[in-house]
Amino acid sequence: MNKRLTLLIIVSLFILSLSAFAQDAEEVTKAPYLEDFAKAKELAVAGSKPIIIDFYTDWCGWCKKFDKEQMTTAQAIDYFTNEVVMVKINAEVDTALAREYGVIGYPTFVLTSSSGDEIDRTSYLPIDEFITTMSDYQKGIGTLQAVLDDANKSEDRALYFELADKYKYRNDSENANLWFGKIIANTEKDSLSGEASMAIADLLRRQDKDDEAMAAYKSIVSDYAGTEFEGRGLLYVGHMHRWGKDFEDAMKTYNGIMEKYGGLKFAEEAEIYIAIAYRDKGDTALAITAYANFVKNWPESEDVGYANKQVRKLRGE
Repeated sequence: MNKRLTLLIIVSLFILSLSAFAQDAEEVTKAPYLEDFAKAKELAVAGSKPIIIDFYTDWCGWCKKFDKEQMTTAQAIDYFTNEVVMVKINAEVDTALAREYGVIGYPTFVLTSSSGDEIDRTSYLPIDEFITTMSDYQKGIGTLQAVLDDANKSEDRALYFELADKYKYRNDSENANLWFGKIIANTEKDSLSGEASMAIADLLRRQDKDDEAMAAYKSIVSDYAGTEFEGRGLLYVGHMHRWGKDFEDAMKTYNGIMEKYGGLKFAEEAEIYIAIAYRDKGDTALAITAYANFVKNWPESEDVGYANKQVRKLRGE
């Protein structure tokens, strides 16, 4: 055999072995988890441990961020190895389990007893805060029941918001609206009532009640005119049109935001969404132009990398 060819084969095998070793090392340095909920419950019962269900989707950026940045830390490896049983569930595959736990956002981490009864839940957190939060939940600190007990004895609207938000992310719209309503009722339009109004609209949107959500966002625009909530409401009016494939009204709304808030953050967001709307509409040429204009007009934006990537993708590069 040609010596040069032999050397090439040896080098190739060495590189492949290094690649396999790197993959093994990556697996070793990631916190352990299961992908079978029934098996997780068996192990939890046997080890007298609680369960953490990580509901994720393949497209969820914060889910990937947690896996990459938090699950690889020494703290996470120790915690998920010794303290709890971790199970990852793709919410778009095991839709029945996601519905059972009322999951409406991702990632959602549900802490349960070994038998699967919910204690409480959270979303993305840095691992130290994540472990502290879950440990507190196990002690009954900060759980829905604990916050409800405090709220029933208080007139603290911030506490009402914390409770309403917990109900919201359990997809319990009745109780969420009850406590968000307590924040809004009989008060002047302030930041907390604005956040409560946005949360109510968001819950309607997540439940696919599009007409009600659109009406709620339009009410925010008029009720909170001259505040940041007007701008946030307008953006969501545009989004609702775009998600409903009403691209003409979406463009009209986004362009109106650019005119109203020229040079401000809301205008920046509106301009990137104009490009996204053209892309969603299937108008490749105008989408490329809109993304390029965004990069030119907002060179310091954190979305410049995303815009450039979309241009390359649309050009087939």
